[in-house]
Amino acid sequence: MAYATVEELAGALRNRVTPENTDALQACLDAAAAEIDHDVNWLDPTQDPHYPEGDTRSALLNRVNLVRGVEWWKANDAAFGVIGYNDVTGALQAPRDGFARHAITLTPCKERWGLA
Repeated sequence: MAYATVEELAGALRNRVTPENTDALQACLDAAAAEIDHDVNWLDPTQDPHYPEGDTRSALLNRVNLVRGVEWWKANDAAFGVIGYNDVTGALQAPRDGFARHAITLTPCKERWGLA
C-alpha cells in the first residue's frame, strides 16, 4: 500500500491526474512503497497505518514515497543511466545509488536490523 496518493504524485510531477495516467502513477507509487516496506522491514506488515496520525514518521514515509515515485515516473527518460547531454559536460548521468539515499532517510522508521 502506497504512502501517498496519485494526486500528490501528479502534483510533484507538475502534472494532473487523467484516466490515461492514473494506473501508471499508481504503479510508480506502489513500486516505491514496496522498496520502503522492504527497507523498513515492518514488524507487522499488515498494520495500516503503521504510525498514528500526527507521528512525524508518517510524513517521512509520504515524502520518500513521493520522491521515489517521481524517480520511477522519470526512469523511462533515463534509459541506460543517461538523462541528457550538453556540449560542456557531455552525457549527464542519472544517480547510480538507486534506493540507497532513501534508505538513509528512512532510518527513523526502520523496525528491524540485520537478521530477523
